[in-house]
Amino acid sequence: MLGALEVRRDGEPVLRRRALALLKQAARTVVRAPRDHRQLVLIFGCQRSGTTMLQQTVFDKSWRVLIIEEHDRRLVGTAGPHDETRWQDYATVVQRLRRIPFEVVVAKPLVESSQAVELMDAAVPVRAIWMLRRYDAVSRSNIKKFGLENPYRDLQPFCENDPQNWRSRGATEETRDTVASLLGEGLSPLDAGALFWWARNRLYFDQQLQTDDRIRVLRYERACNQPEAVVDALSAYTGVTLPADSIAPKMHRQPERPETEELHPGVRRLCREMWESFGGCPEL
Repeated sequence: MLGALEVRRDGEPVLRRRALALLKQAARTVVRAPRDHRQLVLIFGCQRSGTTMLQQTVFDKSWRVLIIEEHDRRLVGTAGPHDETRWQDYATVVQRLRRIPFEVVVAKPLVESSQAVELMDAAVPVRAIWMLRRYDAVSRSNIKKFGLENPYRDLQPFCENDPQNWRSRGATEETRDTVASLLGEGLSPLDAGALFWWARNRLYFDQQLQTDDRIRVLRYERACNQPEAVVDALSAYTGVTLPADSIAPKMHRQPERPETEELHPGVRRLCREMWESFGGCPEL
């Protein structure tokens, strides 16, 4: 059990991160941010797109920011093991987060990405970020983290039209039909992972988030390769100066790679078109 707790991210043990969080909270009980100076930052996007990196490697380096872990009871209450990261009633959760005496509280409601507008409405005033990472990289990360069968498990709810499963919640009929059709052609795990990336990122456009001033796109590759510029952009966006000197050395440069030729042609076309569509969206 201790070994699991000692899993490292960016060279820091989880126990050290948790100790830092407790120390931050203890300090804030003495010097509390005024209620009218508190804001929420919500991180949306597809799983394995660098959301944890953004939360823990970037935001957690500031003493003025508190990050909330995905399984925190202030978010999910006493949800069961099959629904352990789904948020409770949004108004209730936001009320709990507003009580935290920090200038910025950061949470990543990834399984709520289909409800981004509803959640942002409940959290006003709010700043939101949609993390975006190359589809082939996301698919490989998915397989490496969860195994070869996981991409198929991610897509199955689309075929079953399961409105309760977070994976397919909010998906349009067109999205579900596209997933089912391509799966029927026999996809590799890499194909399936990329198709899941497409389905999850389509939620951004289905909700018209490209026209919503409360949310910005942040590309994982840019964050890794241009950390100083991204830290400056995030500092301006949130109104809290983040310590670039502590953040930049932790970022791992991502070399430019050509698009993989391994993907199913239909999946590759959908993902490429989606990737290009983000080119016209407001970014950090």
